[in-house]
Amino acid sequence: MTDATTQPVANPEAGSTNQASSSVVPSTPDAMGQQVPLEAEGPAFTALIKLLASVLVGALIVWGARASRLMDWQAFSLSAGLVWGAALAIVLVVYYWILKSRTSIKNGVIVQTWVWKKQVNMADIRQAKFIYLPALSWLIAPRLVVRTGPIMTVFYTAHPDVQRAFAALMLGR
Repeated sequence: MTDATTQPVANPEAGSTNQASSSVVPSTPDAMGQQVPLEAEGPAFTALIKLLASVLVGALIVWGARASRLMDWQAFSLSAGLVWGAALAIVLVVYYWILKSRTSIKNGVIVQTWVWKKQVNMADIRQAKFIYLPALSWLIAPRLVVRTGPIMTVFYTAHPDVQRAFAALMLGR
């Protein structure tokens, strides 16, 4: 898919794409022509995105180390130290999860490990948008944005099998 599309998820039994509580199981036909559930798992971010994050965090640490030599530590207040420490902690936690995060689609559930576990049952999906820009996938991670009522959840994926499963979900298969 080269463009972003928004489509309601279809209920194959009802034959309508406007069902509010639709149920879709991504599948592919087997040799007998029957539908087989599609399951996939892979990293949430590409190697280039992980490399870019590593370079940026490394540059931030080097810059911070250089700046810390010029600081007047006696004039550094406790509240400023807490804000600085909180910002550093947030950067390091997000960096860790960029490196470690995985996305899977199994047994009718989409899951992504992150600082908190993101999980959506496919039966609860009201609307889905798969955003994938092949020429920019090194910079903009492919993602599936799903709406389950008023809640929107974003699942990132770098693995081609998971991307195919997301595409199959978009097509109502």
